[in-house]
Amino acid sequence: MQVWERAVSRIEGKFLQAAIEIGLAEAIAETLADIDRAIREYPANRGSRHLARLHEQRQSLRHPSLRMTAALVAAICVADPNKTVCIRPAFAALAESHPELRWFYAMLPSAVDNEHRLRKAG
Repeated sequence: MQVWERAVSRIEGKFLQAAIEIGLAEAIAETLADIDRAIREYPANRGSRHLARLHEQRQSLRHPSLRMTAALVAAICVADPNKTVCIRPAFAALAESHPELRWFYAMLPSAVDNEHRLRKAG
């Protein structure tokens, strides 16, 4: 059992495990790299409000909430609908126990969307 699984419910643990399997860690690393680049390239003559927001986003990604994780998973699946099949059952259970996350679950591509894209590509 992973250490983080002890701190979360079984439903959350299954969701997090499935999220990691579809590339959550990679998505976080890529987003952190983008934010770090934006911070490095931030113009010195610009106000600090946007820079402060970049630092806040960076901190949030270093310790992602369940809400942020759900948003990242939805974005991963929109970018690669084939990953949806792997996460849908765990995400459905999560959305059932956390109604505030249902909006992210609703963003997942449907099987019909996937079939339509395959037919267009073929």
